[in-house]
Amino acid sequence: MALGILFLMFVSMSVISVLGILLMFLLKEGGMKKGIFYFMAVWGMLISAWAATSLPTNYIAQQMIAWAFGILSVIGLVVHIRAKGKQHITISYILVTVSVVAGMLKLFLF
Repeated sequence: MALGILFLMFVSMSVISVLGILLMFLLKEGGMKKGIFYFMAVWGMLISAWAATSLPTNYIAQQMIAWAFGILSVIGLVVHIRAKGKQHITISYILVTVSVVAGMLKLFLF
């Protein structure tokens, strides 16, 4: 029973992550793209929080690594808000993408 719930959680989180990342890069400029970016930034922070809190309390280094992936989303948000050009926005998308992918890998594989 517990493995089934974990599998459903993994599949649903993976689908949300993949669809969000694809939409973030494939949509044309506009409000929808910006909304998906903000959602994915918060999603990356949530994933890293789940990854960090799922570890035992004596795994300090592993917890710090998990929190670092969430900080990438925060940095991506700051870069996006202060963006002066298309290059800065692309960098913020890449930071959020790395945060989500690395957080998912940390949560389910390491």
